[in-house]
Amino acid sequence: MELEEYTQYQETKLHEKPGFAYETYLCTIPLDFDRVNLHWHDQMEVIYIKKGRGTVSVNLESYAVEAGCIVPVLPGELHAIDGAPDGPMEYENIIFSLSILDSTETDDWCRHHVIQALRQGTLLFDRPIRPGTAFHDAAAAALDAADRACEARPQGFALVVKSQLFMFLHALYCNRHTGPVRPLVEEAEWLKGVIAYVKAHYAERITVADAAAVSGYSPSHFMRIFRQEAGQTFVDFLTDYRLSAAVYYLKETRDEIGVVAENCGFANLSYFIRRFNRKYGASPGRYRKLSRLGENEAIAAGEE
Repeated sequence: MELEEYTQYQETKLHEKPGFAYETYLCTIPLDFDRVNLHWHDQMEVIYIKKGRGTVSVNLESYAVEAGCIVPVLPGELHAIDGAPDGPMEYENIIFSLSILDSTETDDWCRHHVIQALRQGTLLFDRPIRPGTAFHDAAAAALDAADRACEARPQGFALVVKSQLFMFLHALYCNRHTGPVRPLVEEAEWLKGVIAYVKAHYAERITVADAAAVSGYSPSHFMRIFRQEAGQTFVDFLTDYRLSAAVYYLKETRDEIGVVAENCGFANLSYFIRRFNRKYGASPGRYRKLSRLGENEAIAAGEE
């Protein structure tokens, strides 16, 4: 798992990788993490609620979701995930690149009417896809069949997964509706720019004024709008991103704790340790030790 992928999803349970740009993650809020902060990426994502209830935000519009709901997120759309306070919410993240279903033929019908329309945000459908509808029956059947193929891994199972993704897109296309495409609101446009800035510069010193300059607003206006739309202050967002990056480097490298802290933008080691312990319930050193112990136990169990 690469750094960007880890900081976006932070999932602890990964289905078998099929060998192409399609991955699924099983997640629970708040057991795996408190929430999934606002982010965006070039892949398509499907958030499939399995248990509990919560809220999914897409392009700054919030949707209440419960078990069975399916929320397709198109490439480039800002999105975030929150659980409800009355209990955990389990969901599956399905991440795939539309390029695995695309054709090189410029006049291909599927490319023109479906793939490009999804990339451009012009294929419109209701979100979330709720249980009890024919739309949901078709979408869920395709996603469930793809999951079963990934788990059983029969000969040529990649063909099964791709065929079911086409069936999922067929469900979206058959349940499309007409109407004007809603332009991305101004706040979503500059939030995407700010998030991209954090991804590129999180290891450096970043001030509120720096982020405000990216947005084009004054620092005071930026701070107010960011908190209103992202659900947290910019400083908390930046710190969360840096801490997620630190977890990644603690797991993936043997760098000393101080080096990890510095490489993730923490100039003060004591502050880094204090914030890390507050978020993850363990010091960075103990977290690394427990993570490696868990990995070794998983490897040993797989060898038995």
